[in-house]
Amino acid sequence: MAVGELWWMVEIATLIALARMAEVIFSKVGLPKVMGYILVGMAIPLMNYELTEITSSLAVLGIVVYLFYLGLEGSLRGFIRGLRDAGLIALGGVAGSVALPIMALIPLGVGLKEAFALGVALSATSVTLTLKTLGDMGYEGSRVGQAITGAAVVDDVLGLALLSTVYSLEAREFPAMTLIEIVAGAFGFWLAVSYSLERLGKSMIKLALKTPMEEPLLSVIFVVLLVLSYIAAQLQFSAILLAYAVGLGFSRYRYEARYVSNRMLTLIALFTPLFFIKAGSLVDIRIILNAFTPSLLTVLVTVVTIGILSKIVGCTLTALVLGFSRAEALLVGIGMTPRAEVMLTAALAGRELGLLSDEIYLGLLLLVPITSIIVPPLMSAILGRVRLR
Repeated sequence: MAVGELWWMVEIATLIALARMAEVIFSKVGLPKVMGYILVGMAIPLMNYELTEITSSLAVLGIVVYLFYLGLEGSLRGFIRGLRDAGLIALGGVAGSVALPIMALIPLGVGLKEAFALGVALSATSVTLTLKTLGDMGYEGSRVGQAITGAAVVDDVLGLALLSTVYSLEAREFPAMTLIEIVAGAFGFWLAVSYSLERLGKSMIKLALKTPMEEPLLSVIFVVLLVLSYIAAQLQFSAILLAYAVGLGFSRYRYEARYVSNRMLTLIALFTPLFFIKAGSLVDIRIILNAFTPSLLTVLVTVVTIGILSKIVGCTLTALVLGFSRAEALLVGIGMTPRAEVMLTAALAGRELGLLSDEIYLGLLLLVPITSIIVPPLMSAILGRVRLR
């Protein structure tokens, strides 16, 4: 084998090393490590370098395994039980995230598909910082904490279901009925796979453990994960959506799920950063700086503002209708504002499909550190004035 054919080994080794260094630096200054990965990726175009196909493939594997892991840590029954207040709050946030970009950007000349793709990306939240802030002040078990936790589960599933529409609409028209069919089909497919694996999982696990192969449980579940993810992609649904569903399906078997998730952590540590590096590499700062104009600044500010307001408005209003106090409702809205992995997944999909411009994509990347910085102090300020139930 020629030495040049093995260059991908050096590339991956270098990217993993850089990701780890960035992770250390960003953790020390209190910023999410995912931003370090993105910045590593953004440096790649500056060196006139392009990632190899092998690295790109491992990046996809990394995010599939990561969302499978999140599913294993969750519960299908918990998700279904959360389809009450939490579900309505999540729906309010998703509705705000999809509607606000369409209302605000179409009058500015942005196309309907791009505005919708932006809304899909904004629909997914990440509440790790929110729950840590509540936990630090002893409110993780409060009504607000429970609502945010449940809404985050529903929110991510809805966001991933909507992500499937981005893949499907790239080659279709945009009639409302088609959108409804795609969302219903994506969510129905997700639910069917997750429920089926929950029912068949015990038999699959028993069969795997009877074989003399090495790591039988891990091998069988990993094969199921990849096959179903591929089938989802062929059906124009999101492979990532299926990864999460597969994880939820097997999560019922807690001992086995914990065993598999512990072994998945190695793959996550090695390959998931590659996904965010790839996401960052799609932004060529030189092009943006050379074309920097007041209009570009307007787009960036608009995207970030829409990203913040969409969740606050949608979730807060819904929480008020459900009987939360004003302070509690505002905490729910602010708590649902942070964005991270799932949003970046949808943003990358939209960018690769040509549905999102460089300017809007950059605005989405900026939303991650901005929301991570502003949410904890805003929540702490409110919690310092009120006591939660």
